[in-house]
Amino acid sequence: MNKLGMKAATVAAALTMGGSLVVFPSGTAKASSNKNQVVIKQLDGSPHNNESFGVTTVAMKGKKILAAKVDEFQFIKTSQSKGFTSVPNSDQKFGQEGYKKGETLISKANNDQAYSALMKNIAHSTKGREESLNAIENYVKGKTASQLYSAAKKNKAMQKKVISGATLTSTNGYVKAIADAATKGYATKGANVSGTNVVLKQTDGTPHGNESFAVTTVAMNGNKVAASSIDEFQFINKKQNKGFKGVPNSYSKFGKEGYKTNEILISKQANDKKYSALMKKIAKSKQGRMKSINAINKWVAGKTAAQITTKANTTVSKKSNLVSGATLVDSNNYLKAIATTAGQQ
Repeated sequence: MNKLGMKAATVAAALTMGGSLVVFPSGTAKASSNKNQVVIKQLDGSPHNNESFGVTTVAMKGKKILAAKVDEFQFIKTSQSKGFTSVPNSDQKFGQEGYKKGETLISKANNDQAYSALMKNIAHSTKGREESLNAIENYVKGKTASQLYSAAKKNKAMQKKVISGATLTSTNGYVKAIADAATKGYATKGANVSGTNVVLKQTDGTPHGNESFAVTTVAMNGNKVAASSIDEFQFINKKQNKGFKGVPNSYSKFGKEGYKTNEILISKQANDKKYSALMKKIAKSKQGRMKSINAINKWVAGKTAAQITTKANTTVSKKSNLVSGATLVDSNNYLKAIATTAGQQ
């Protein structure tokens, strides 16, 4: 059985569901018609080079960006990984079956000190990655995607004159990635909030088994979750499971140097139709993964981390009774992932 050929009990955890929260697939994302509703949009891309892929997330009200976050994932040699923390489940089935020998996958955001030191040594960088990304993320606040595209087109090196505090040579690439996420990212509608005080928080974790890792994002308004998003990344055997789209740069240096033969890393969110069809075949799931995830996202909107944790720890006779529309066996773990992220300092 291949990577996605999980045991039926595990697979059933991922996909027997229902739900009503709207998610627009890439290329069809729309601005919310409710001017006070917070919407999270997320898109995978390659803002820097072909050695990594980026997960770019924005929180929006209407056409304006309230907050943005860009993380990137890159393989490094295990022999050079001292001081780095690999993504969750790297030492479990996810990494064991997907990584080429001698490679491990890291999040740049979660390894800023070690990664920035490496860049200083290799490229003589004068600032850390996070410091420059923070400057970029602050610059985009309050702007529309159109304004960002226009600024990037007008200024070929925004780090020199336009964005104070950013020194990354790929600054324009990050700005465009944020604009792309705002225009065609996968969208999750959240709660209505007044004002623009929204902060994005993000964590990596393992809410569903040892064959994948999750990126959980919350848009916080004070101590309440305004909107949330959960994507998971998993390796599949591309010969046995055709039609799946790998993460960006899977066929460039990132994938060539990091993947085992015939393995490819996928986003479950970006492959929901194919992934759900496979789960239906393997575990007799009746509905797609995103429907259940979205039911969870809908329920947490407007709630505090404490309220979400209490719900996650509730004992129910059937998992479908925990959150209406979500019948995932791991629904409580997804709730906990959101609560943990929301409570992050």
